[in-house]
Amino acid sequence: DWQIATLALLLGGAAIILIAFLVGLISICVGSRRRFYRPVAVMLFAAVVLQVCSLVLYPIKFIETVSLKIYHEFNWGYGLAWGATIFSFGGAILYCLNPKNYEDYY
Repeated sequence: DWQIATLALLLGGAAIILIAFLVGLISICVGSRRRFYRPVAVMLFAAVVLQVCSLVLYPIKFIETVSLKIYHEFNWGYGLAWGATIFSFGGAILYCLNPKNYEDYY
């Protein structure tokens, strides 16, 4: 079912983001931040891909299911999911920046 697939993609992306957060937090506590920049960025990009697939799949299948209406309005959770995806993408880009130039400021 498409609803289960959409939910699985969103929850998979959320789980990857949680793991990336924990890896980043542990790297700050251990003191080896630079070593974990690339794995956290890869995890965030993977989560963004899963979430974008889910957020594109949902309205396509939803509109196919409900064909009697002309105007479709989605709930606030759909916009919140897009916001989380955009912020995750921004975080992944920030983790891709060259950390050697910014290590002196901490």
